[in-house]
Amino acid sequence: MPINIHEKLMQRHALKRHFNLPHSLNTLRVFEAAARYLSFTHAATELNVTQSAVSRQIRQLEDNLGFSLFNRLHRALELTIEGSELSMLLSRQFGELNRTIYQLAPSLQSELKIKVETSLAARWLVPRLHKFRKRYPNLQVNLTLAWFQAGVNINLESGGYDVALFGEKYPDARYADNKLRCEYMAPIYHSSLCENQQRLTVQQAIDNVHIHPTEDKSDWKQWLTLTENNAQSLDKGITFNSLDLAIIAATSGEGVAMMDVMLILDELEKNDLLLPKQVQITQSRWQYYYYVAPQTNAIDDINLFIAWLEEEFRQDQQRLIKLASENDWSMPNVSNNP
Repeated sequence: MPINIHEKLMQRHALKRHFNLPHSLNTLRVFEAAARYLSFTHAATELNVTQSAVSRQIRQLEDNLGFSLFNRLHRALELTIEGSELSMLLSRQFGELNRTIYQLAPSLQSELKIKVETSLAARWLVPRLHKFRKRYPNLQVNLTLAWFQAGVNINLESGGYDVALFGEKYPDARYADNKLRCEYMAPIYHSSLCENQQRLTVQQAIDNVHIHPTEDKSDWKQWLTLTENNAQSLDKGITFNSLDLAIIAATSGEGVAMMDVMLILDELEKNDLLLPKQVQITQSRWQYYYYVAPQTNAIDDINLFIAWLEEEFRQDQQRLIKLASENDWSMPNVSNNP
């Protein structure tokens, strides 16, 4: 007996289950990134679109859903209660989807996928990656940048990578034993700040314009505390949310930056950047870790990569110890572990 039109419509209606999803699922992807960073700008960078496109899609999603996802504060974003719940759900679901696709697609498993914090990639890993590739020429490397800012953790559940490299103050149990190296902090400056080619004293460096690589100015504060030095004020100066920008500003002679000197060893060896006379180098609370993705099928390749990283960091530590000895810088107690 033929099915009438009403019955066909009822069958089609029964198959259509997802009534409450927004018209464009891409808006959910945009929202997940914006919620993770609490920044439309950083979400736009990750998604390779404009900041205005992110803002427009968030508005469209809010209109579709009928509730607000963010509280727009002065120069800041804050998730609403509804936005927070949706963000946690999407983070879990997107992570599961990424892992499933990764496991089902053999073509994705023929290379080592590395997710790395931006400054470490730009200042350290990329300039020497050719050494790793020369040692292992048959191993393809796919490197993805991960934005990191104070209070916003790299999303380790996003999937699509084999191993992640990043800095952290308070590691959790997933990677607490996977330390690669610590940060060695000191004020750095360009020779253009010197008078009569005389290196700055520590006090002259402290009295100069402060360049802050973090918005909370914590690097300068910690170094001053550990070295028992004082500054009249940390409010006057230049503040960035990127180590890279702080290094560029210091190289341009804009002032004195507090910096992880392990990231500028080449510049220190060439005297392109300088440390004050008899400066005390301190060990930061920040340390670099690696995290192996649970879904990876590249354990052997990861082990090769981590062993190479540890070797490179040990060599860098020896370079820093040599520089400290030659320039009369004070170093903290250094073990064999970078």
